[in-house]
Amino acid sequence: MKDQGSVNGSETPAVKYDRALALFTESVMKPDHDLRGCAHNQGCYNELLEIREHVLKYLKTLKEVTYHYNADESDEIETAKLENEKAVTDNFYDGWRKFELIDDE
Repeated sequence: MKDQGSVNGSETPAVKYDRALALFTESVMKPDHDLRGCAHNQGCYNELLEIREHVLKYLKTLKEVTYHYNADESDEIETAKLENEKAVTDNFYDGWRKFELIDDE
């Protein structure tokens, strides 16, 4: 990830949000060899990559379909898919948190 230089400050909030989301997604996708090495040493490499996949799926749900430049009827279908994916992801994390609390007791 290399900074491409400054941008002018007159962008809309939607453009700024989209840019921030793209940068964050890129940071999740970028391999971190030190972090992965720690995960290997601590025996949780597969779990780390599983969480990474869940986060990437969740980040896709954050992209607002209202920012389509050439909107058409397929946008409603895509919105429904994203809402469903977000619900599945939210349920996964709710279950994971409950499991974590039980484990701590």
